[in-house]
Amino acid sequence: MKYLLFLLLTGLLATSAATAQTAPDSLAPAVTPCAAYSGRIVIGEKQLAGISVAVKGTKIILITNQEGFFTLPPAVTAKPTLLVSAAGYKPQEVTFTSCEPLIVELELLPGTRIKKRGKKKGFIMHQGY
Repeated sequence: MKYLLFLLLTGLLATSAATAQTAPDSLAPAVTPCAAYSGRIVIGEKQLAGISVAVKGTKIILITNQEGFFTLPPAVTAKPTLLVSAAGYKPQEVTFTSCEPLIVELELLPGTRIKKRGKKKGFIMHQGY
C-alpha cells in the first residue's frame, strides 16, 4: 500500500514539475508585426514623387506617388530596412523602428540643379518632318 501511494505521489509530482517548466514559455509575450508599413519622402517642405523605395533583402521595389507616399505590401512582416534613391539625391538606408509612418528627408547631391518649370534644357518638344 505504501509503495502504491509512493508511485502515485511521484507521478503527480513529475507531472506538476513538467507543467511548471512549460508555464513560463506559454506566458511569454508574442511579438506582433505591424499591420502595414508606410511613409513619405520629402525634401524640406516639398513631397517627392517618383522616388524608388526598395526593401533590403527582398525583390520589393516601390515608387512614391504624387504626394511622396508609399505603403509596403502585407508580405513584409518584420521591421524592414528601406533603400531610398533617386537621380540627383543622396541614397539613404532607413530602418523602421516602430509601426508609425516613416518620414525620410533626402539631400541633394552637390552640383544638382532642379529647374522650377521641370523642362530639360535642349529638350525638343516637337520635331517637324
